[in-house]
Amino acid sequence: MAEKRVVIKRAESRVQITMSDPKVASAEQEHQFQTTHLQNNTTITVNKIKKPFKWPFIIGIASMLFPGCYSYKNQILFQGLTDTSYTASMVQEKPVIQRGDQLSIMIYGLDEKTTAYFNTPMGGGQGGNMQMMMQQGGQGGGLMGYLVSEEGTIEFPKLGTISVLGYSQERLRDSLQSWLLPWIKDPIANVRLLNFRVTYLTTDRAQTIIIMNNKTNIIQFLGMVGGITWTDRKNNVLVIRQVDDKRQVFHVDFTKKDVFQSPVYYLQPNDVVYVEPNQRKFIESNVQLISLATSIASTISIFVLFINSLR
Repeated sequence: MAEKRVVIKRAESRVQITMSDPKVASAEQEHQFQTTHLQNNTTITVNKIKKPFKWPFIIGIASMLFPGCYSYKNQILFQGLTDTSYTASMVQEKPVIQRGDQLSIMIYGLDEKTTAYFNTPMGGGQGGNMQMMMQQGGQGGGLMGYLVSEEGTIEFPKLGTISVLGYSQERLRDSLQSWLLPWIKDPIANVRLLNFRVTYLTTDRAQTIIIMNNKTNIIQFLGMVGGITWTDRKNNVLVIRQVDDKRQVFHVDFTKKDVFQSPVYYLQPNDVVYVEPNQRKFIESNVQLISLATSIASTISIFVLFINSLR
């Protein structure tokens, strides 16, 4: 009991001293006010800093990533095909000879000496315009052939200048066999287009292929160039076709079975096949830029926190 009374008296004496001395009371109150104000300011500052960098930043990154996602369904080719047999159309628009084409023309007959004259390069020294065309991009060596001029003509031994623009290979073959009758008995002509080339374009590569088989379809062509990657669009492939001054653009959807009925299923000389990228391809190409932006944002947030902590 005695100890309790002593403690109570000491407490009462402190209160009395505080009440009796206004300066001490004022200093103590000011100290408490400053402590409380600093704590409140620190709490408000931290809350203000945390809020802008919490969800909006995460949502911004997500908004850049999710649009680039590509569904599994869009990766499946020829959707809708069933296990059945059907009659495939073998009709193909015959390629026609255009300006700048390179033609291989071989003549055969009973008299080898006579036919050899027409098959000798440069027409055996008698004129003609059989020229060497060098293929670029590792497509092989030079190709010997008759170059179609800008006027749509070629120079052929004995026949001189003949117009071939707009002819199919079969039509020119039949015409030559008729025109050469005065010099060759029962001539046989073989006409082939040497520069049947198709160009493949994407955002990261370009390739021109020399087609050896005139009846090559677009699926076989994609096999030659390595196919369409999963980061490229398969449902909107463009085929650009130009014959002389007429240019046409076709859209091909490889995810549908209708691709087999497309008017560009069989390719033509000088076709251009363009494959568009999907959005994910650009996201992956700019991963370093996104990482850099994230690092800068994190550095700024830490710097702001540090500056506010000093206030």
